[in-house]
Amino acid sequence: MPGLRFVVPARGAAGPSGGDVYDARLARAWDGVHGHSHVLALPGGWPRPGPAERRALGLALRTPDTVVLDGLVGSACPREVERAVDGGTRVVLLVHLPLPAEAGLPAEEAARLAELEAAAVRAASDVVATSTWAARDLERRYGRRDVLVAVPGAEQAPLAEGSRPPHLLALGALTAVKNQTVLVPALAALRDLPWEATFAGPAGAQPDVARDLVRALADAGLSDRVALPGAVVGDGLADLWRRTDLLLLPSLVETYGLVVTEALAHGLPALIPAGTGAVEALTGAAGETCGPDAPGTAVDPTDPAAWERVLRRWLTSAPLREGWRAAAHARRARLRTWADTAADLRRGLFG
Repeated sequence: MPGLRFVVPARGAAGPSGGDVYDARLARAWDGVHGHSHVLALPGGWPRPGPAERRALGLALRTPDTVVLDGLVGSACPREVERAVDGGTRVVLLVHLPLPAEAGLPAEEAARLAELEAAAVRAASDVVATSTWAARDLERRYGRRDVLVAVPGAEQAPLAEGSRPPHLLALGALTAVKNQTVLVPALAALRDLPWEATFAGPAGAQPDVARDLVRALADAGLSDRVALPGAVVGDGLADLWRRTDLLLLPSLVETYGLVVTEALAHGLPALIPAGTGAVEALTGAAGETCGPDAPGTAVDPTDPAAWERVLRRWLTSAPLREGWRAAAHARRARLRTWADTAADLRRGLFG
């Protein structure tokens, strides 16, 4: 089996993103089942590289191995991708999130990134997406019809124990696209009910979003009910999962939502953004909606009142909570492994 070189962005000080986790676990699974892989992490201001970073990428793509190139690095560098492919390297562009899909971008910057990514998608030998939803999205954006799908796996985890009062967890970087601010008015309307919440994640490259979130929570009188611990990893993250009852994922865009499968691995239901790839993560199917037997439901990520209604129903209905938890346990038993993800990649690339 051919070797793979994973070319990925160097992890920032704030901790791993979902894309970082996907890259690392896929590489490890490939090593365990299909052969040798090598991970090359490139530092830099991806996806806005300077000349030195572009040169480093060009060198990283000079290899007889097949290169799996993280889209955060490669999607803004179509010339480097094209030169490598012309030179005989098989370059597989792995797109976690289309560059122009990041929320809060000025229109000119979004258009610039879309133009670069369209060229990189055309130039790559192969393109991989992390869900059927995401593959369709790439086809719609850039016209490439042969996008491969390698859905994330999950690592089994201890069942969550929950808390009293119920503990709500929003886990992800405090950024515009993750959209935690939509939860503030929803939770403010639920002050009459017992609950506690944690919004865990780094401020990252958008500290103004985090500052606005802190201010909004204070203005709503929720500072004592919503914890903002920043990035949580290791034992701290394990403890956070242990005492959680429900995952909240209000993102404006999700191509899959790895945190959803992490919640399911702990036997936890989730509220997810409607019309995104997170529906596929929650249900295990490529549909647009969640059925009655799903371990949670999908909510309009732009409508605080919708989040308030669903959360009020969950907080006040023991049968609903028990039904979602039972569905999450059933889904947990059927979760894919990272070896399955590696097998999908192998079949797609090498038959």
